[in-house]
Amino acid sequence: MLISNRGGATAGATLSDDVVVLLNPVAKELGLEVQTLKKDAIEDADAAGAAFIAFFTTFGTFSIAAGILLIFLIFVMLAAERRGELGIARAIGTRRGHLVEMFTFEGAAYDLVAAAVGAILGAVVAFGMVIVMANAFGAADADEGLQIQFAVSARSLLIAFAIGLLLTLVVVAFSAWRVSVMTISTAIRNLPEPSAPKRRRRLVLALVGVAIGLGLVFLGLSGDTATPVMLGVSLVLMSLVPLLRVAGVPERLAFTSCGIAVVVFLMLPWRYLESIFGTLAMDFSTWIVSGLMIVVGTVWVIVFNADLLLGAVMRVFGRIHALAPVLRMSMAYPLRARFRTGTTLAMFTLVVFTLVTGSVSNGSFVKSISVDDYGGGFKVRAGTVGAAPVADMGGALKSAPGIRPEDIASVGSQSVLAVEAKQLRTDRGYESYLVRGLDPSFLEHTTFGMGGLARGYGSAREVWDAVRDRPGLAVVDSFIVPRRDKFNFGVPPDFALTGFYFEEGQFEPIPIEVLDKQTGNTTKLTVIGILKDSAPFEMVGISTSQRTLTSAFPGRTQPTIHYFGLAPGVDPEDTAAKLESAFLANGLEAQSIQQVVDDNVAASMTFNRLIQGFMGLGLIVGVAALGVISARAVVERRQQIGVMRAIGFRRQMVQAAFLLESSFVALTAIIVGTALGLLLSWNIIDDQRQQPSWENLQIHVPWLNLFVIFLVVYAVALLATLAPAARASRIRPAEALRYQ
Repeated sequence: MLISNRGGATAGATLSDDVVVLLNPVAKELGLEVQTLKKDAIEDADAAGAAFIAFFTTFGTFSIAAGILLIFLIFVMLAAERRGELGIARAIGTRRGHLVEMFTFEGAAYDLVAAAVGAILGAVVAFGMVIVMANAFGAADADEGLQIQFAVSARSLLIAFAIGLLLTLVVVAFSAWRVSVMTISTAIRNLPEPSAPKRRRRLVLALVGVAIGLGLVFLGLSGDTATPVMLGVSLVLMSLVPLLRVAGVPERLAFTSCGIAVVVFLMLPWRYLESIFGTLAMDFSTWIVSGLMIVVGTVWVIVFNADLLLGAVMRVFGRIHALAPVLRMSMAYPLRARFRTGTTLAMFTLVVFTLVTGSVSNGSFVKSISVDDYGGGFKVRAGTVGAAPVADMGGALKSAPGIRPEDIASVGSQSVLAVEAKQLRTDRGYESYLVRGLDPSFLEHTTFGMGGLARGYGSAREVWDAVRDRPGLAVVDSFIVPRRDKFNFGVPPDFALTGFYFEEGQFEPIPIEVLDKQTGNTTKLTVIGILKDSAPFEMVGISTSQRTLTSAFPGRTQPTIHYFGLAPGVDPEDTAAKLESAFLANGLEAQSIQQVVDDNVAASMTFNRLIQGFMGLGLIVGVAALGVISARAVVERRQQIGVMRAIGFRRQMVQAAFLLESSFVALTAIIVGTALGLLLSWNIIDDQRQQPSWENLQIHVPWLNLFVIFLVVYAVALLATLAPAARASRIRPAEALRYQ
């Protein structure tokens, strides 16, 4: 019986709770159960949507950070180009506030157009991503499973537009305030700002940074959360730079030592950090903070030691006489313009770092899926319709047409029942979940591993034997078990256990109660095992013996899912086809576990490549930065270019110098970002190996994919620099030296 509420397609679901209250008395008299299908579906869809938002926001944070740096850099360079004009404006009475307003209004004009275009392009990119995800998961037109369809609303576009507009305006306003600070006389003559005494300011900055950092560490330790601790310690280490400068430590040594300290601290295996700070809960914000701080520390080290890098390059390539002068000139400008070089390097490195870390960590988990883990020792999985179950699959196989009994090594069956469940000795009520009845053959032959064991049990085999031999014992999936770390994006089930964490590996046996709402029967079960994360969806639920389930809910459980172990050399695909033919009347559908794993891996790899493409969009920011800097460098260095041409540099040498300059930034960012990404990925994999479900996890690096991506990016970066480099090479010495 289907009942529709008042309201539209979705608004009517808000009345579901009231309708349930009205229907329950009548439904109980008729022996019916009221289910809020649309409300539950909408809540699941909202949760899944929130999960995707969190996922893409997490991976997009680094690209957003790179974009912020690019905006800041553009306005700083814009101000540098107009420095003389701004100095004259200040000299005739313009106040600093007017300069800030002028730059802010100019930035707002660009911002309005860019935010509108960005919102539209974002919707176009999202449309393409939805198509890829729908095809990857194979559920775009399915009746069940995760269905992904493109949907866009004016409200969503307006929110995206507003967020982009406001974020950019904040960056523009800060940039405008920074460039408004100038000495009028030096600005008019376009000379560098005189260095003012900074001892007191450095001391205040250091003390404030240390105080904030220690406060964050205390906040994190009191709440057992890792993100404030990581950020706090990083701020304390970075705040040591002004303290060291006050103490007279050279600039290079101060920035290099503190940058290395930040990188080493954040790159330490997390189990070592736990020995210092205790067990802390981590989530994706921990990765974001760690990544940003790691890149900042690394850029400090590179920028303040770039001359050493130049020396190493010259020792390797300096013997090539035609290349030596070009190399030296190409490195001179990045060494002199530390801020611009560091900012551009940070942009590029951030995105490369994110791309490598996401690709390697996701790919490693995908590659870890195996038939043995996913199939639990079986090779073929089959399901029948509920109206025509096969009560005794083992017996039916003996007379099934086309099936050779000797090809089947084992048969395991399970029944599934939708129930309400609650954990006893807690204040939580009943929540919807599934209970599965496993027959003796399944319990005897399964090899599904355990991520958690109740005290008194030493292995998964002991748990399965106990469930088979002792009624009332059960195993649950890992989705309903709380975790300290929040690295999951899935939709959590309503029913959940409490009182321990999955990472602990061992727990006291947990009493739960299961209610069949249709009959009102209840039964008590004791959870003694938690399945590994690698268990398939077909094992989600509370798994107990078929004997226990039949005794508690007679007439309500019939086996509809069957697993088949095969003799050596028997083809699973062929066996699945024969099973479907033999049990056609039962509506049986069979699949090879290997085929299921292959399909899942293919879908996951497609999604992984989608993430690579999504994060790769951020590389456009780095390429744009190189183009902007190169274009500005041609204007700034016009006279230098004239001198170079006058002393014998040919046009090709000038062009090569600009291209090598961009190559230095791009290649350094690619190499450093890749190295940092691999180190952090190894950290993630190493940490997961300590978890109960992933002891055999191995790192997998998609070298070919990364090589192709970075090769294309490097080529595009050179193309972005090619036009400014060609323009620089066409500058005539006489014109350049007369240029004012």
